[in-house]
Amino acid sequence: MPSRQSDEKPRNSRPNPPPVRRALLAVAAALAISGASVGGYYAFLREPPPGPDPDRVAELEASESARHVDQVGALIDTTRDAHDELLPVVEGLDTALPADGSEPGEAPGGDEVDGWAETVGGVAERLSASPSGDTDYNVARGGVRSAVDLLGSSVEVYAAALDAEGSERERLEGVAADLRTQAVRAWAVAATQLDVVAIEAGHGHVHIYLPAAPDSGALQPDSAPEGTGAHEGAGDGGEESG
Repeated sequence: MPSRQSDEKPRNSRPNPPPVRRALLAVAAALAISGASVGGYYAFLREPPPGPDPDRVAELEASESARHVDQVGALIDTTRDAHDELLPVVEGLDTALPADGSEPGEAPGGDEVDGWAETVGGVAERLSASPSGDTDYNVARGGVRSAVDLLGSSVEVYAAALDAEGSERERLEGVAADLRTQAVRAWAVAATQLDVVAIEAGHGHVHIYLPAAPDSGALQPDSAPEGTGAHEGAGDGGEESG
């Protein structure tokens, strides 16, 4: 006898809510979530997270300021040493390749020019090892390095000129002279920036310029005496010494 299909629903089944009710339930759930989010947002506004500790911020700023003062002092010392070492190189090039167009002096020998190249290379290496700092400091540091690179190129081209003859030698000497002048100009810009940085850091006026021909276009130091504007404990707001 064929079995009769039961019309009874499974005991565990539940009737689905009508579509309107399902829509209302969804809206209610969305409003509940939105309300919780808005409530959390206003709670956040009422109770903002704690800010940084003012004492710790002041401590970090003081430490960074002291580091900057020390870096500027080290750059001043490095630039002075570089100036003293490069001065004979610039003076030698000025004698061999006068910037004012006057008659050149006796040409240096190859060994002397090799010594110039070694000196410039050593200075460039030490400058490249100096640490980076803030923007103003880096401008001065980078300017000195660029000037030394230009001077090195001048020496290299002049060395090549010593091995050339005739018009080729004249051409190379002209290039070497132009590079020498560019190096002195670049150094003057860097020295001016270093003067500004030194004053700001409390070290006072610092005038570390290479000799330049009057019509070379190189910047000149200001009239303030060396060291004026410095104060004790550079950069800490102490009294000025000059």
